[in-house]
Amino acid sequence: MAFMRGKQQVEEIPMFEMIVWSCTNDVCKGWMRQEYSFSAEPACPLCQSGMIHETRLLPQLSHYIGS
Repeated sequence: MAFMRGKQQVEEIPMFEMIVWSCTNDVCKGWMRQEYSFSAEPACPLCQSGMIHETRLLPQLSHYIGS
């Protein structure tokens, strides 16, 4: 029996420019997608510092499972 390990083609995930909230604390690496924040100016969930807008290349999340 032969297996094709290593020869499988990996599907490339499309990346999109997304606006995120990024922590202003230099030591903290916290960030979140803008669409998942609950307030107009959120505090960092990890260190409670302020957050600023940034743009990152991220994969699009799918909200539908099994369809």
